[in-house]
Amino acid sequence: MAAINYDDERFAEVEADKQQALTENEQLYNGMINQSDKYFQQQIDASKEWGEKQQQLQQEQTDFAIEQIGQQKAQAEKDYKREQSGAYVDLQKQTNQYGAEAEQMAASGLANTGFSETSKVGMQNAYQNRVAMARESYNQAVLNFNNAITEARLQNSSALAEIAYNTLQQQLQLALEGFQYHNSLVLDQANRKQDIENTYYGRYQDVVNQINQENALAEEKRQYNESIALQKAQLAEEQRQYNASLTLQKQQAEQQQAIIKQYAVNTAYYQGELNGDAEKYGTFSNGYQPKGISGYGKVSKTGDTITFKTQTLSGQKQTVTQNIWKTPDGTKWYWDGTKNQYIRIK
Repeated sequence: MAAINYDDERFAEVEADKQQALTENEQLYNGMINQSDKYFQQQIDASKEWGEKQQQLQQEQTDFAIEQIGQQKAQAEKDYKREQSGAYVDLQKQTNQYGAEAEQMAASGLANTGFSETSKVGMQNAYQNRVAMARESYNQAVLNFNNAITEARLQNSSALAEIAYNTLQQQLQLALEGFQYHNSLVLDQANRKQDIENTYYGRYQDVVNQINQENALAEEKRQYNESIALQKAQLAEEQRQYNASLTLQKQQAEQQQAIIKQYAVNTAYYQGELNGDAEKYGTFSNGYQPKGISGYGKVSKTGDTITFKTQTLSGQKQTVTQNIWKTPDGTKWYWDGTKNQYIRIK
């Protein structure tokens, strides 16, 4: 059987189809991988943007709270200064020598007396106490406001840290999911590539099997054609031999006819003239055996036979069986072809 021709175009077609399938698979999965990477990166970016926005909002809330505290602090300072100013004004009113308080004391005869001086001292002390209490309230308010600002900043830092932590956790989770999905696509792509390789290896083997089958059929056809050619040659030879045999037989027949024409009796056992009794009694169907014997009359079959050994003119030994004949007088005879006459049985 002929060897496989690996330059057969069918192998090239299988290889071209395989490369196209691999290219399409590569493009498909690379596109999916790129899209998935892009998607998860967008999610991570969105998470970062969300975290930054939350931090911005938290910072704005804290800044606003601190600003309000600052405004309250400023208002407390204004109230303190107003109270301080009011106390001073009241003190001036009370100690004014032309004021209503002075006029009342003068009318009472207390002006320029010890009581008057004592009263002034009391007013001065009341003023100082009022100012001291206002300052104390203001200082306590400032301390509370400063503590509130510190607490707001600490809470802001804690909130910002929590936002950053949650954002980071979300980004890490998205990164992990993206990595896992990316890897699953890579594995699917490798498995699909192996499936394509296996599929086209099967097709490659199908081509090999088909070519082997074609070669086997071609070999069977060659052997069949060779057998037919041999049979034709044999038939031609047999026909030639048959024709040659016919020609030889024809030649032999012609020679035999020539011999027959030359001899009245021409058999394998005898060639020569007819037996003299043939003309008198006639012959049997063989054309040379007389139907009678001179001096004895016509012969007839007894139904018996006799077997004896003889030989042809060519010297071939033969064993022949002949009928036993009898004549009217009861004598019995058999025909001896080598002598061209009847032989009496004694």
